[in-house]
Amino acid sequence: MSSHIVASRRHTVTSNPERQAAARLRELDELLLTSKALCRKPGTDPDDWFPIAETADAYEEAKKRCSGCPFSGLAGPCVERAGLLPYDPVGVIGGTDPALRRQLGIGTYFEGYDGMAA
Repeated sequence: MSSHIVASRRHTVTSNPERQAAARLRELDELLLTSKALCRKPGTDPDDWFPIAETADAYEEAKKRCSGCPFSGLAGPCVERAGLLPYDPVGVIGGTDPALRRQLGIGTYFEGYDGMAA
């Protein structure tokens, strides 16, 4: 029998997968919701990552904005966070567009996350 017990940075131990996911989301929020992320730098427009014209060219331009960000890429924290939340059918997240996220199955849903950064 495998163990699913995890200790978080806050020194709490849980074996509940939903609580583990919620704790990981809070950790990712603390990391990603800072000006270290290119999309969070002062003076940037968040709408640049959500093209109004949902065309391939518009999404390519939005994905270019993620290049060079320390949090982008399929193994990056942005995509990890997107995988723990409900599927998002719009915008670029960590360099991925909605079609790629749908194709890779990035996005799920679970109870227990209130959508707020810790």
